[in-house]
Amino acid sequence: MKDLYSFIDKTRGNLPLQETYEVAKAIVAIGDTSILRGIANSANVFEALEYQISQLGYSSMTKEQLNSVVIVLSSKLMSSFIIDLILEVAKALEVNKALEVFDWFVQQVEEKSGVLKADSTQTAIVKSYFDVQQNETVFSGRIGKGFEMTELLGEKENVSIYAQDFALNDLAIAEIRLHLAGYKNTDIKLGNILFKPAFENQKFDYVYDTPRFGYKPNSQEMEQLKFDSRFNYFGVPSKMNADLGYLVAGVQTLSERGKGAFYFTTGALSRGGADEKIRERLATKDVIEAVIEFPGGFYAPATGISSVLVLVNKAKSEQAKGTILFINAATLSESIRRKTSLTKDGLAEIISILSERKEVKSISKIVATQELIDYELLPSRYVFENEIVLDSYGLVEIDLPAFDKVKTLRLEDIATIYRGYNALPKDENVNGNVALLKISDIVDGEIQEAGLTRYELGGRVKLDNYTLQNGDIVLSIRGQLKLAMFESERKDVLLSQNFIGIRCKADFDPTFLKLYLESPLMQFIMQNNLTGSTILNLSTKDIEGFMIPQLLLEQQQEIVNEYKQQQLELKQKLDEILTQLQESKLHAYKQMGIGQTFTLK
Repeated sequence: MKDLYSFIDKTRGNLPLQETYEVAKAIVAIGDTSILRGIANSANVFEALEYQISQLGYSSMTKEQLNSVVIVLSSKLMSSFIIDLILEVAKALEVNKALEVFDWFVQQVEEKSGVLKADSTQTAIVKSYFDVQQNETVFSGRIGKGFEMTELLGEKENVSIYAQDFALNDLAIAEIRLHLAGYKNTDIKLGNILFKPAFENQKFDYVYDTPRFGYKPNSQEMEQLKFDSRFNYFGVPSKMNADLGYLVAGVQTLSERGKGAFYFTTGALSRGGADEKIRERLATKDVIEAVIEFPGGFYAPATGISSVLVLVNKAKSEQAKGTILFINAATLSESIRRKTSLTKDGLAEIISILSERKEVKSISKIVATQELIDYELLPSRYVFENEIVLDSYGLVEIDLPAFDKVKTLRLEDIATIYRGYNALPKDENVNGNVALLKISDIVDGEIQEAGLTRYELGGRVKLDNYTLQNGDIVLSIRGQLKLAMFESERKDVLLSQNFIGIRCKADFDPTFLKLYLESPLMQFIMQNNLTGSTILNLSTKDIEGFMIPQLLLEQQQEIVNEYKQQQLELKQKLDEILTQLQESKLHAYKQMGIGQTFTLK
């Protein structure tokens, strides 16, 4: 495409670059070199271009899209420029496939933002899992620009492709791409499958939705979903993020032996509320065969968000029934210049795990439906490294089965757990009535009381709900994990929104609990409970479920007192050693003859 780029670069003054690319896409969509040369030789090149587009085998929707570009730009362009552009495109088509030239223009248009598409290694997983054969049917409720579909099907031109999308521009690009790739049987329609399924009474062998995250329905759309029979059993998706609704809609378009593949952000598989209900119904209906979690960067530069791929099978094998295969691809991926992909070996490993349905340490695990934790379907919830590097201990290996044998209680049973207050910048006041504890106020596990920021709060704010009491444990829940104990009689310190406060009940010692939470075991558990696409979060629900050793108060206090005494003795010994080290240096300086040149104060 070098000559084509050089031509466009030289003619920047004729038209804004983005508009040049748009009209070039319309020209490439014709896809035939001889026809393009004929158009360039016409008396009225714009009329000839419009006529030829109207004769193409595209849907009326796509032809209108293409012609609208030509019509709008005909008033801005000289005929000589459009003729030159047509001939340059024709030359490019002589040495490149039409699809390659078209994709090049699409990528130029979206160079800065990036095209949101599945990574080729992700599509390779789906391609292996589906193993689509000639004359079978494939449907996409969110086809996007169709990049994944052409990668998925390769040269199987006799496959019947049905697709819809609510983004008109993307849908037109998808149809053009499928046409240029040579697929003969395509049916592309405009519409959001959540509210306007375009193929209502049809069932398909395969369903493959492209990555598109965070759809937020309006009030009218939410009301429509409440009366849609497709969601009677599974439940209506969340108003804040309806992505799982696309999974429900997609599953119901599958034939009795159909397979599906759907992309989501990690939050969709861990959030509570409506999302949790949908996950529960999908899991108990036993249609989810596997879930693969990918680290951030697979869709760069469009977004750095982490994601999951949910694989659906309505005809699971006897071996797979009642279980879900979870795969954590973190250790199988590599990042090169901010773009993440599976390594060659990593891709082969995942395909092997799926085909053989096997467990691999720290990579995959098969979990029975009844063993799912709150129906969370995030692989990192079940599959993780059993080693962690801690500043105080170095590399630590964790034995969770050994912990299962310990007699425990849930944290919510031995303590009151409360959230912090979300103070606004406008309320900050050096003479305010309260001080707010922030993450930056904890250094090396100690609260720096002297530097707390003051705020003026009152009115409807119930300060007592957020006020720290002596002995409260504070645990940060966003970003970096920090843990400390509030050891003060002050009554004016509030906990900020980035913390959870833990107030032990009368029969539990807070120092014992803090010591336990600082253990390698709990640091490991907390790290592996962190979720989030961009900023990692520790949920209140997970914190409430932390399992705490069940010991009598007297036993707890005995452990704490012995620990404190040992710490005191060791500190005294350490101070003595440090003094001896200093004296040893001073003796060396005296021998050098410089002992008299300084005096310690």
